[in-house]
Amino acid sequence: MGYSIEWFRGEYGIEVGDLGLSKVKCQTLISGGVRGTLPWMAPELLNGSSSLVSEKVDVFSFGIVLWELLTGEEPYSDLHYGAIIGGIVSNTLRPPVPETCDPEWRSLMERCWSSEPSDRPNFTEIANDLRAMVAKIPPRGQNPSQQPPSTQSQVQK
Repeated sequence: MGYSIEWFRGEYGIEVGDLGLSKVKCQTLISGGVRGTLPWMAPELLNGSSSLVSEKVDVFSFGIVLWELLTGEEPYSDLHYGAIIGGIVSNTLRPPVPETCDPEWRSLMERCWSSEPSDRPNFTEIANDLRAMVAKIPPRGQNPSQQPPSTQSQVQK
């Protein structure tokens, strides 16, 4: 699991990379100051309460990526870095979730953004939640409001 995961629009669509900042998952010490990309950084890395890399740091970043997938926007693009740091550290800043957002997607994002790392899901839980959401999506070409065709044939008299 990487420390900082980035996505960007590339020649072939969305591309994901760690930009050389990845660390081994198991409680790795961050040396040389804070590293990462600010809007995706977990509060504990910014407020100094932890200098250890954990899965929960990546979960926070992944929650921001879920928001990006939902909105197609960059988080906090209208704010300067000082405001972003202050908002994330004080736990008063998270990306605005559109009213039309699916409640399960919203819940997953918000759990990933929890200010308390232990309250964030792990990636196994995230994968299970995403699989459950996908299972509810109707097959391609089927209108969700349509009933499946009856298996009984009508007999004409």
